[in-house]
Amino acid sequence: MSGENRDNLLTPDEWQACETADLPPREGGVVIGIDLGGSASMTAAAFYWPKTGRLEAVATFPSQPSLIDRGQADGVAGRYVEMQDRAELTVLGDKTVPVSPWLIEVLRHVEDQPILAMTMDRWKQAELGEAIDRAGIRAPLVWRGMGFRDGGEDCDRFRRAAFDGNVKERPSLLLRSAFADAVCLRDPANNLKIGKARSMGRIDAAAATVLAVAEGARIAGRTQKKARVIWA
Repeated sequence: MSGENRDNLLTPDEWQACETADLPPREGGVVIGIDLGGSASMTAAAFYWPKTGRLEAVATFPSQPSLIDRGQADGVAGRYVEMQDRAELTVLGDKTVPVSPWLIEVLRHVEDQPILAMTMDRWKQAELGEAIDRAGIRAPLVWRGMGFRDGGEDCDRFRRAAFDGNVKERPSLLLRSAFADAVCLRDPANNLKIGKARSMGRIDAAAATVLAVAEGARIAGRTQKKARVIWA
């Protein structure tokens, strides 16, 4: 008998409070969160600027099956096509997304920005590490677990940042859909982790966002601590 309980990562109202038409600027360096998918799931990247709270997210599917066929299989009709029309979702590769070319596209999205860190699930560390080397990426790498230890800390930091008004994203169908499906498991000790074992919910963009925002919060905390020491 499992002692785990399910809970929303954020309610729809809580997420919509993070949406704004007036995005803060890209300032102070960006943290990139990566969630690598397979043939069925999305591959997603989230971009977070800790200094201003700006958040952006993109996702990619392989080209086979088509977006409309994926939408029918996932029970979301033409939602993926609409995401593509809104420039939130792209298609790359055949039956899987090629990781190195995709990472190059991810960096092109923020090519004029200093990268504070790239944070990723260490379960895919070997595959991602090889792709990062092939792509010639030179950035601080942070590997995180998705269990109750790392995952619990990351979920808490993300939720705190969202509730404190430190996450700002333009209205995004990709992220609205991801957070609508994002469910957390809570163990008897009240620790959280994202429940990724879902048949149809595409929560990859939400997972990437949690990674990016949590690491951004840690970076911001270290920066403030250093500033206090210097001031003293």
